[in-house]
Amino acid sequence: MAEKKEMTGGQIVVEYLIREKVPYTFGIPGHGNTALLDAFVDRQKEITLVPAMHEQGASHMADGYYRATGQIAAVCSSIGPGATNTLTGVATAFADSFPQLLITGGVHTYMTGKGVLQEIDRPHGDNFPRMAEPVVKRWWQPSHVAQIPGVMTQAFNVMLEGRRGPALINLPQDLQAESAFVELPAPQTHRSHGRLHGDPVDVSKAAKLLLSAERPVILAGGGVIAAEATELLVAIAEHVGAAVTTSFMGKGSISEDHPLYAWPCGDLGSIPGNAMTREADVILSIGCRFSDRITSSYRPGVTFDIPKTKLIQVDIDGFEIGKNYPAEVGIVGDAKAILSALLDEMRDLAKPRDYQNAPQFKRLQGLKAEWLEHLRPLRECNHSPMTISQVLFEARKVLPRNTIVVTDSSNPQNQVFNEFPVYGAKQHITPGGFSGIGFALPAAIGAKLGAPNQPVVAVCGDGAFLQTGQELATAVMMGIPAVFLIINNGGWGAIRNLQLNMFGEDREIITGFKTPDGAPWSAHITNFAKSLGAEGERVEDPRQIGAALQRAIQSGKPYVVEAICAIERPYSNMHPTGWWDITVPAYLGELRDKYVEGRGF
Repeated sequence: MAEKKEMTGGQIVVEYLIREKVPYTFGIPGHGNTALLDAFVDRQKEITLVPAMHEQGASHMADGYYRATGQIAAVCSSIGPGATNTLTGVATAFADSFPQLLITGGVHTYMTGKGVLQEIDRPHGDNFPRMAEPVVKRWWQPSHVAQIPGVMTQAFNVMLEGRRGPALINLPQDLQAESAFVELPAPQTHRSHGRLHGDPVDVSKAAKLLLSAERPVILAGGGVIAAEATELLVAIAEHVGAAVTTSFMGKGSISEDHPLYAWPCGDLGSIPGNAMTREADVILSIGCRFSDRITSSYRPGVTFDIPKTKLIQVDIDGFEIGKNYPAEVGIVGDAKAILSALLDEMRDLAKPRDYQNAPQFKRLQGLKAEWLEHLRPLRECNHSPMTISQVLFEARKVLPRNTIVVTDSSNPQNQVFNEFPVYGAKQHITPGGFSGIGFALPAAIGAKLGAPNQPVVAVCGDGAFLQTGQELATAVMMGIPAVFLIINNGGWGAIRNLQLNMFGEDREIITGFKTPDGAPWSAHITNFAKSLGAEGERVEDPRQIGAALQRAIQSGKPYVVEAICAIERPYSNMHPTGWWDITVPAYLGELRDKYVEGRGF
């Protein structure tokens, strides 16, 4: 039995964070967490507090850190608005199945329900955890200091077991400061170990089905990267000659200059990606939710033709098996464990195929060439204001192969997904499920803390920057030399194009930034960045993007490259190759009819 030791609640929390090898806690001080933060003062050589400017930014930083490293980071906020500000960030991590420990200040146990400052006291006292409940795997609100060691061990266990996700500890202010004699169990004695293996019978069925396929395709989701199973995925693809496509979260599962890489699938997928999935006779899906973005909103025959195509679905969460498409073989378990067993079974049953002479492989190479030709005009047009396609094309020429690119929603996310190749796991960080504006900049700060020896480049729009750009202050204060490539087109470009393309040329509203007299308005993001102490430059000639990014990386400082881009079509166009269900109002006549025809019902 471990010796009991007198510690405050705050000291217990910090001790466990250190034992769990949490290097960073991102947060903002407030009266609701001051006693907890004080416990960090004497442990600063072992754990670092990172000051964010907004609690949403703190959560995104912790998320970016985990996605780049696989190590959990913590978020610490005060009570009330400090806690509620975290929820978009926590929901982003939850949607993509990433762990994050959120520790919020709670009401004193002896004043709960009295309506103290910043308490949410209706309909229940200290009710913030119920707001967070839909986006955490579990939450705790201890009532005694002696409960905290058990809460900490349970929280890490919950975050890491099965389908991963965030956890919340709402820590009353008195428990942060009061002490008790407590035992501190070793965390590893309260944790599941090993990987969840699939049923061998199902693995055998999957192997035989894959080997029988003439046009096999592998769809890699985020579960491949989470399980560190990318090498096994490539080995299976090469053994059977399967084309490989990815979801947003699976991008980087295979080096995107591999001959079997088919580019992404979905509404904003690619010509080869959608053709391969549509024409496949067998698809092996690993750790993919089959969201509307990857499936062209489930419209038959656009991206997928299941059940005509037979589906082998592997997922750590049994709820996902067969949820959106019927599975010929469904296997619940860890992607690495299952792919390892599947590869062994396939090698026992058959020799590797000579896939380079197969008709599917030759068709794939032709479609990939067609896709690059499809992208070429907007990549090479040298138009000013610039196209996003050319910005990304020029960036890829100069950025090292191991660069981590971090995006958030809309054009930057979509165009990096289907135009910008990456070459390894954890080199592409994006909010795939929640797809929130404002993620990229703070997440890139977290990613750079986690990967100090790799270039980290955030790619986001001016609208996204205006939501979380204040987090540049954190990068400056902490000396974090991430690069921020800001696509400044003076508005919400992706939504503007949706309005004009789907609702009509006279239907644009609040998507172009304007002054009261109707003149275009645009933020001068470089000047703002410099006012915070960052370096930066504006670029208007696309041929100068590469040189600007090289200067940014070589500076060793937080650096903004502001690319002035077009908001007018065709220069603002993306490259849709599938279909996405964006509803059209009934009063828009023929445009509504066209939408209904596309939807199919």
